[in-house]
Amino acid sequence: MKNRIALGILILSALFITNVGNLAADETWTRKANMPTQRSGFATCVVNGKIYAIGGNIQGFGNLSISTVEMYDPETDTWQRKADIPTPRTNPSASVVDGKVYVIGGTDLKQFEIHAIVRGEFKKFERWEAKELSTVEMYDPATDTWSQKADMPTPRDTDTCVVDGKIYAIGGTSFINITKNKPWRVNTVEVYDPATDTWSKARNMIHERSNPAISVVDGKIYVMGGGGWPPIPNRPGPLLSSIEMFNPRTNQWRERMEMFAPKSGHTASVINGKVYVMGGSLIVNETDVGLSTIEIYHPEIDRWTQEPEMPVAKFGHNAEVIKGKIYIINGSGHDDEPLPTVEVYEPEEFRQRVDPTGKLLKTWGTIKDTP
Repeated sequence: MKNRIALGILILSALFITNVGNLAADETWTRKANMPTQRSGFATCVVNGKIYAIGGNIQGFGNLSISTVEMYDPETDTWQRKADIPTPRTNPSASVVDGKVYVIGGTDLKQFEIHAIVRGEFKKFERWEAKELSTVEMYDPATDTWSQKADMPTPRDTDTCVVDGKIYAIGGTSFINITKNKPWRVNTVEVYDPATDTWSKARNMIHERSNPAISVVDGKIYVMGGGGWPPIPNRPGPLLSSIEMFNPRTNQWRERMEMFAPKSGHTASVINGKVYVMGGSLIVNETDVGLSTIEIYHPEIDRWTQEPEMPVAKFGHNAEVIKGKIYIINGSGHDDEPLPTVEVYEPEEFRQRVDPTGKLLKTWGTIKDTP
């Protein structure tokens, strides 16, 4: 009976999204200039209305992590090369305090192709090496220069956010734990104070998780989904739909209402106190499937609503907010190939979904090129 109910909900959801996608629209996605360097696993942040894309990795063999830094100016729709970050890295995190960019952690990623003869037959093998980093480097956009800061206590690729001028590094992956028979996803929370260049420890998350989406609303931190281990009881794994909220003033975590589906590689952008959770991936038949869903979390009432879907399903993308618009940068499509695209979504500040007769009042748009 439960399976039939779940199937019915999925069918209704699919019909709703399909109908929305076929309607005319008064809100649109706009395509912008592509990134100059096609890559994945980079960090983004916003300083003075400009987006900085930092590090990441390219495809191929050898040392894959790169140190490239490029700046996007929404006013001119142009990209500009900036000073390379001293330490090449994949999956770092970038946070801004007082106009300075702090790039934290990440992975030194390598891939090699090994040739061997096995039982008289020539074979090729691929070998990956990933070393987590504790390195912290600060970028000053005013001078286009980098400087070294105090290392993060726990080497890892992690996600960060800023509350009251301090940077919170939350969860992530630490492959060194595998050698210690510990979960490689961690629930560690460490706090960096740029004013003193020092680190301190905060209370761990309730669940270990990597690659969640993190947002800050009214001084509270919301950590959504990601890869998790050990699995939450009575929940499918290894992806999570759970949400935890952290209050830095009380140093306490609380569970909040779950997302509609377990996912990883999604983003969370805050506009007018609402969190727009976009894209991501879930696992179907042991394969990552990209999502095009947009879900809105309302922290003040701990409830979710759903928006019509994105034009293109993607995961592993970056999202930044400038003047009420969400800039979706890069990401992987259905074939895992990194996309160099930049797309902008402008949601309406206020939306009424359904009138008393059940007709949809506001609908989805189609992507268009900038004139």
